[in-house]
Amino acid sequence: MQVIMKNYLSVILLGIFVSLLVSCNGLYDDPDDFVDARSEAQSYLNVNCCSYTQWVYFNLHSHDSITLAYDAETVPIEWDIAIHRYDVKTCGCSAFETDYQSINALRNNIASGRFCCPGDSLWVADVVDSITIDMSHMMDGYLLYAPSLRNRVLGRWLDVDLGSMPPVYTPSGKVYLIRMNDGTYAAIRFTGYSNPQKYNTKGYISFDYLYPLSFNP
Repeated sequence: MQVIMKNYLSVILLGIFVSLLVSCNGLYDDPDDFVDARSEAQSYLNVNCCSYTQWVYFNLHSHDSITLAYDAETVPIEWDIAIHRYDVKTCGCSAFETDYQSINALRNNIASGRFCCPGDSLWVADVVDSITIDMSHMMDGYLLYAPSLRNRVLGRWLDVDLGSMPPVYTPSGKVYLIRMNDGTYAAIRFTGYSNPQKYNTKGYISFDYLYPLSFNP
């Protein structure tokens, strides 16, 4: 009887040890290997947009993305939006800010006729602007910039207040509409600007989107 009990306790202890080993292995995985089930759908989770010298290009039609230097001479033939830190530009698209904070709520109201496609004059295209490409001289009182297109409506997804240190980040939480250059539509809602799997490092962008988005005729 004592031998049976010892064997039984050994099995239990072995199971606990294996469980702890698996748990510990998960704790020390590379944070960049973290995968969320949403990333398999129309979502992007914790995309590394930290660099001030790069743009991340997204094709919402095909759910593809690629990272390139801000001054790259060759960019993807097909892309819809690109993100540089918190800046957003588009590939000949225009944007509209809604008051919705849920893509599903917006979609349901479109289906029921309670939300109609905004008029042409309400859509905002990109404008020639500039982006910050070097923050290393901030303590000396200046930054380095480079000319770039930006969409100021999509750029309102996150307000960054540099008036205090550390800066204050305030997401709008709103759903934005994108009218693609092929005449189709998408809805996008940004859901994060830092990576909880990497010590909340800023510049990791998450967003949900719906494409294609159809309006009632």
